[in-house]
This record gives sequence, structure tokens and C-alpha cells, in this order.
Amino acid sequence: MLEQLDGRSMKTFITVMEEKSFSKAALKLGYVQSTVTMHIHQLEQTIGQPLFRRLPRGVELTPAGREVAPYAYRYLQLGESLQDKLSGLQEPKGVVRLRALESFCVPHIPRLLPSFFEQYPLIQLQLENGFHRDITQDVSAYRIDLGIVPRDPESRQLTFIPLIRDELIWVGAPALVQRIELEGWEAVANTQVIGFGGRCVYQTMAAQFLADQGQSAFAPMEFESSAMIKQTLMVGMGLALMPLSAVTEELQTGKLKRMPQEKTIPLEHGLIYRAGKELSPAVNACKEHLISCFSGRELRVSG
Repeated sequence: MLEQLDGRSMKTFITVMEEKSFSKAALKLGYVQSTVTMHIHQLEQTIGQPLFRRLPRGVELTPAGREVAPYAYRYLQLGESLQDKLSGLQEPKGVVRLRALESFCVPHIPRLLPSFFEQYPLIQLQLENGFHRDITQDVSAYRIDLGIVPRDPESRQLTFIPLIRDELIWVGAPALVQRIELEGWEAVANTQVIGFGGRCVYQTMAAQFLADQGQSAFAPMEFESSAMIKQTLMVGMGLALMPLSAVTEELQTGKLKRMPQEKTIPLEHGLIYRAGKELSPAVNACKEHLISCFSGRELRVSG
């Protein structure tokens, strides 16, 4: 089988999988659609099983396709690493796919970018937002190179490097927090809990915390950005469980107030990548830059 595999078919397979469409994959790759169809047909003949199931709109992976996917990513990444080694390039270049929680990106990532691009102008950084579970799954499956998550996934498939310690805190408008301080957590029964939704680890922790307080029934409100969550909090529409580093400025200016908690919920944001994977020069440069930028900082966020 190995001698029949080629990089073009693997790249086409990955693009069809990510785009969920033969026509969109052709457009992205600069091929006519018949070429995409031919590449997938050749790969399916080599594998001996269909890789995609056609839907009314687009395609989805078959069970065999899901098995092939992580190996296809590895196949291409090994080829890229070999090309970098053989080319003898002195300066890292290429694409680095990095994904992190939006609540981490906003307070931390922008200040790191100028020095990174100044040092590595040939690296194309694809920075995306995602949730903890999605990030760990995509790094494990070789779909992204690096991830930043709020706690150690404790997976043998992943290497975790701590970057900075943080903590989750309950925050809300000062008047609302003062009311809850007087009435207790029973006041939450008629208060909305604002967050990123059920896929977010913070929202899961919030639900567990409230259940421990005897408040299992509450009204959730979901937004996709921390900026929208904070604006909604400021007008008194509810409470949120947020990383301290994401709301430090609002606490210092008095726009939000922290709820006193009996027990802190610690976080340790860290960098993850696939264990045992040979990182390309570009990915390794990005990894080392992130580690060096956080190594000189206090691990405990003040606020």
C-alpha cells in the first residue's frame, strides 16, 4: 500500500474533509473538480474502502475515512519536516496552526505577536479560537500543530507545558454581586449565568459549582466572545465564571466585581502538542517563543 500513496492525494483528502465538499476543495486547491474526484478515487482504491459518504449538501467521512484522517495529517507533516531538513533553510518558514480559548487569546496573545513576526517573518501563523475538548482532540488527531488549554488534559498522546497560572472567579455588575452577598447564592435562581455554552469547560464548572450550592436550575445565556460576555455582565444581566486574567482590567476599574468564594478554582494555562511528533522548524520556533514569553512572568495573575 505504501508505495501507492502520494502526497497530492493525501492533501486532497484532507482538504475535502475540512471543506466537507469536493467543489470547495477544488476551489481551495486550484484544481478542477474532476481532479479532486480522481485523487480521492485513487486513494480509495489504494485503501480498499470508500472514504466519503455523499450527502444532499457536501460529504462526510465514512468510518474508514475517520481512521485514515490522522495518518493523512502525519503523512503530510512528515513530508514537510523532511523538506525543511533537506532544504537547509536557516530561517523557519511555513504555516503554524495554533488554537486557544478566546478568553486566553484576548488578554495574552496580542502582545506576543509583534516580537514573534519580527523574529520569524516567514512563518504564517494561523491563530484560531476553540474549546478545551476540541483543541485537545484536534491536536491528538494532528489537525492542528499547537494548542493552549486551561488545564493539563492528562493524555499520553499529548505533551503539556505549563505557561501561566490563573483562577476561575465569579464576576458580575457591582450592584448584582452586592445583592448576592446579602441574599446568598439563592439569588442566582432568578439570575442568568452567562458563558460560552455547553462545550466550554468554564460553563461546565459553573454548572457544577451551582449544583453544589443547591442551585441546579438556572438560566444560561451564551455568547461566542468574552467581550460580549463582559458587556452583558456590566449592564447587570447575570453572572459569569471567568478566568481572572480575562477580567482583571474590568475589576480594577470597578466595572465588574468579584464574588467572594469559599474555594478558588485554579487554572494552569499550558501549551500542548502531539507527544512523539517531530515538530517542524516553524512549529518548534512558535513553541519556544511562547514558552520564553511566559517564562519571565509571574505565574499567579494579580487582580
